[in-house]
Amino acid sequence: MKPVVRLVVISFLSALLLVVQVALALVPNVELVSLHILIYTLLLPLPTALGIVGIFVTLEFIVWGFGDWVIGYYWIWPVWVLLVFFTKWINKNDPHRWALLGAFWGLLFGVLFSLHHGILYGMTFSYAYWIRGISFDIIHAISNYILILLCYRVIFNILKKLLERLGVSYESNHKNR
Repeated sequence: MKPVVRLVVISFLSALLLVVQVALALVPNVELVSLHILIYTLLLPLPTALGIVGIFVTLEFIVWGFGDWVIGYYWIWPVWVLLVFFTKWINKNDPHRWALLGAFWGLLFGVLFSLHHGILYGMTFSYAYWIRGISFDIIHAISNYILILLCYRVIFNILKKLLERLGVSYESNHKNR
């Protein structure tokens, strides 16, 4: 991929993550970021997907300001990238499997954030944070499942065609897409 095209693709996809996050910011724990990161990880090389996530978190910091959540986002979102990367051989092109993994991620996200808060503020705070947020984690899990199930194929195919038109080779080893 040409350096200019690579830079434009990374910039566009990073900005798109921020746009879909801000668009649904009023709805607690319903987001399209997990779905987009899932698709980016399937279609792009791992370092590119991780770079997009890093830029996205930086953009969020610029828009929303600094908080302890920013530090968490810098390590928690890359965990999602790695989880997708290391399970793509198992999940292949099955939207149901990706939706289940997305639901699991919705629950795991809250657990990871509670651990993050435990490191910063002590484990007692971590338990309280996790218990207080279980209802949000359940909403996150259910919404991830539904959104991935409904939107995965459409967004995947659109992005795949766009990348092909730009001459970007994609990572996915899945057949019959």
